Amino acid sequence: MNYEEFCEILNKHIFEGEKRDLLKKLADRPERFMGLFRPTKPGTKILQHLLQSHEIRFGDSMEELIDVVLGDLGYSILPKAIQNSDGERLSIDQYFTADNIHYFIEQKVRDDHDSTK
Repeated sequence: MNYEEFCEILNKHIFEGEKRDLLKKLADRPERFMGLFRPTKPGTKILQHLLQSHEIRFGDSMEELIDVVLGDLGYSILPKAIQNSDGERLSIDQYFTADNIHYFIEQKVRDDHDSTK
């Protein structure tokens, strides 16, 4: 993977559609950003939303970047959506194979105050 491909993947996940998504969330659920008992101002809440969204999207970009690196190293990338024996659909962050060995990776990208995980 070259630098341009790296930047393209990162920008695609983090910034593509960001403004559209924010406007849709503001229109669909304005109470998330303002309210009588909300201690933060709407502008601050919007900034918090964007920063958290960037952190989540950064994790998504890392999944794709790791897939590309693994592919470049000769691993075969497998579909991330699988079904367990009970028929439950599961999603795997990285699922790849080499030499008849299957690898599963669940990755986390977070800072020390992220309480959503």
